[in-house]
Amino acid sequence: MADNYLHKSTDEIKYFSMKMFRPNMDSIPSYSLPSGYSFQPYKKDSNDDEKWIDICKAAGEFKTKEQGMEMFEKYFGEYKKNDLISKRLYFLVNPEGKYIGTATAGIDQINGKEEGSLWWVSIIPEYQGKKLAKPLVSYVLHKIAEYSNVCYLDSQTTSWRAINMYADFNFVPSRLKPDNFEDAWQLLSKLCNRNFLNDIDQTD
Repeated sequence: MADNYLHKSTDEIKYFSMKMFRPNMDSIPSYSLPSGYSFQPYKKDSNDDEKWIDICKAAGEFKTKEQGMEMFEKYFGEYKKNDLISKRLYFLVNPEGKYIGTATAGIDQINGKEEGSLWWVSIIPEYQGKKLAKPLVSYVLHKIAEYSNVCYLDSQTTSWRAINMYADFNFVPSRLKPDNFEDAWQLLSKLCNRNFLNDIDQTD
């Protein structure tokens, strides 16, 4: 859910789901957007539900608008009711005003506590590879840092390029998804040319 700003790197890579986390929210790297691009929060009465669905569908998060509507209600329905959605859902806008990307400052229940979580990082395909993902992630991580001192995300081995980027933001493997843990992180260590198993923090 966190990282369809990139399509799957290859269908030949074995699929494992996995979780990462940032054990504190200090010293978040900052990246500037290219000239003319901007961030916008969710706005009422601006058709932003549809914009989110269109972006995530284009990025491969789901196949139909109906599925997108279901996902939007599942993840954002309560935030809309409580008028919190503008503090959770953010968009990336190009110089012509087109909404081309999105990411969410989410909250998950982790070991009985509410913790920050990075959700739904998506950029439409024609804008991928334009050095927009890191500024988008950095911006939303700074928003998460306003209410949480840790951050989690869910991903999969087929999105190894995204995982490599999250490691640049000091995310490390989490044991909260223990199934195939060693296999997943050994594979990712090879793909990303990193030794993830040395970065495991046992405190999550």
